[in-house]
Amino acid sequence: MFNLPADLVPHALTLAGLLIALAACGLVRLFDCRAWRKGTVLFFGLFFGIMVPVLGWWEVTRDQPLILSGGDAVPRFAVHVFLLAVMPLVARIDFEHYTIPDALMIPATVTAVALMTLFPGAAMPDYDIDPSSGIIFPRVMTAFPSVLKDSTRMMICFGAVFFWVFALLDRRWYPRLGLKRCAALFCRRIRQSFLTWILLVLALLAALLVWGLYRTPAETHEAQKVALLSALTGMTASMILIWGVRLIGGAVLGREAMGFGDVVLMGFLGAVFGWQGGLVLFFLAPLAGVVFGLIRMAGRWPREIPYGPFLSLAALAVIFGWEAILPRIHDFLIGPLVAAILMAMGVLMALLLWVIQIVKRCFR
Repeated sequence: MFNLPADLVPHALTLAGLLIALAACGLVRLFDCRAWRKGTVLFFGLFFGIMVPVLGWWEVTRDQPLILSGGDAVPRFAVHVFLLAVMPLVARIDFEHYTIPDALMIPATVTAVALMTLFPGAAMPDYDIDPSSGIIFPRVMTAFPSVLKDSTRMMICFGAVFFWVFALLDRRWYPRLGLKRCAALFCRRIRQSFLTWILLVLALLAALLVWGLYRTPAETHEAQKVALLSALTGMTASMILIWGVRLIGGAVLGREAMGFGDVVLMGFLGAVFGWQGGLVLFFLAPLAGVVFGLIRMAGRWPREIPYGPFLSLAALAVIFGWEAILPRIHDFLIGPLVAAILMAMGVLMALLLWVIQIVKRCFR
């Protein structure tokens, strides 16, 4: 690993963890000065000083099962270290302010997509099974590998980029002002927002890079083409999942059920883990959230629960538990009924929230 003697690898990982901790403390101080005075240095020092060596052992130096040997361990470790550097920041800020700043998530998402494209082997591992012999062939997890034409894949990437930009724009709409005044206010706010111009520049650069990559000959940079498509598909699909929960919950409860920062955060995680990993996160995060929510409701704490920390915990569970999770969900992830099952779950969630609202009114 990194051309270091084996006995120096743990020390190098510990040093890397401490350096990341110092960088994370600087970012927390930038976004949240109050948290800096509340033991942040100790928290991040312990977290990264422990987690980076553990992650290095788990993904690089230990003897891995055949399934996990798909891809390249060192790039995957580097991408997951970057993920570890972002998630505690998100959790700390979300716990303190109930918000996830775009100033943190926009560069993090752009970096994640770039890393996953440059290092295709960093994607989560998957496997194929030869039906005649039963032999397992490990590979990286991808979306639509070598099935679609380059032109089709390029259009999907364009759509994902502009969907992400649309999601981050200030889309507030006030119909009570009347259509004409509302549209004028909307256009003026979009035009005057500095974020709008940043997003447009990023979208233009991304479109040029996508066009340049997919305009190369069909077999050239095939791994990067598949990796870019997988990252952008994972980002978009993961955002749609959480956005759907936000819309359904808001419609049934009559108030905001989930902050939009969670949607953007889920897009970042989907870019790293792909749509398959994003689907696993979608089911894992509520488990920790429900337990914490019940404990919090039993006390006198505020009823609002930040969701970012639980997505962060779910991301750790995916990294360290993928070896156990993948064999149990593999057939489901490649099955044709995924979309239908998710739609049915959305309907069931809406019915459950509706029943909960009725019960609450009965006991008021």
